[in-house]
Amino acid sequence: MAIASGSGRRIAYVAETVFGTTPDTPSFKTFRSTGGGPRTNKTTGTSDEIQPDRNVRDEFQLGQDVAGDYNFELAYGNLDDLLEGALFSAWATNVLKNGSNLKSFTLEETLDLQGASSYSRFLGAVVNTLSLSIGARAKVTGAVGIMAQKETLDTAIVSGATYAAPGTDPISTASANVANLTLSGVTPNPKVRSLTLEVNNNLRTRPLVGNLYTESFGYGMCDVTGTLECYFESNTLYAAALAHSGGGALSFTVGNAANKKYTVLVPKLILGNAERRPGGNTDDVMVSIPFRGVYDSTAACSLQITRAVS
Repeated sequence: MAIASGSGRRIAYVAETVFGTTPDTPSFKTFRSTGGGPRTNKTTGTSDEIQPDRNVRDEFQLGQDVAGDYNFELAYGNLDDLLEGALFSAWATNVLKNGSNLKSFTLEETLDLQGASSYSRFLGAVVNTLSLSIGARAKVTGAVGIMAQKETLDTAIVSGATYAAPGTDPISTASANVANLTLSGVTPNPKVRSLTLEVNNNLRTRPLVGNLYTESFGYGMCDVTGTLECYFESNTLYAAALAHSGGGALSFTVGNAANKKYTVLVPKLILGNAERRPGGNTDDVMVSIPFRGVYDSTAACSLQITRAVS
């Protein structure tokens, strides 16, 4: 039998209408990823019975959970459906705001066995976390953290399934494809060396008696957080953090071509526990500032993404 190669893996997804159930004749979309992915984690146990011969009699299965991250390089259109999942919302006139409508997917990984295929399907897959990393002179990268109800294996496609080809839009870089990065309320606008942004839906499992798998997923608050690493030019930015300043907005646009860009807006943020880093003889002085996005009554959200930006 042929040995599968990692370069031959196809990752595809389709939205579910019923949690944990793959739609009939599904129309899968191919997801562009650089690696990673969910895996099944079994919970097991052994008996506490006293055995004079000191031998363990069994290891029994208690449950199964599925979790893991898909890594990606940012390309226009590749994430749009999963962004809906991450923000518990839906695009409306090309604007997406965080909401409270949980969306589940069936994820499918296909491995090529040279004449045969192995299909691993993750049912009831929900986006728990989303991260984005923008660093000077680097690709814009990120990860989608998945929790799923269960994993199933097959040697054939779902009956009637189709697979859309992956997109071909280029990868965005921080040097050439990020613009209009602003932090309102701070003058002058800081010179940013790196920026991270994270969304965490704080999912939790709901185990039941008589079931190996979670019945569904509960969710907590939508945590929008991140970190700014900026060159130290004056006291202004660091002082704003020390004063626990809030109310300003963080915004930036990323993309490679007109009408194929995203504008990311944290409409109201609180600057957190800043650290000034003097470094040594060959270093620039930097200031690292974590932040939290909080609800803004005007935007009616904590995070807003606009696509098809000119």
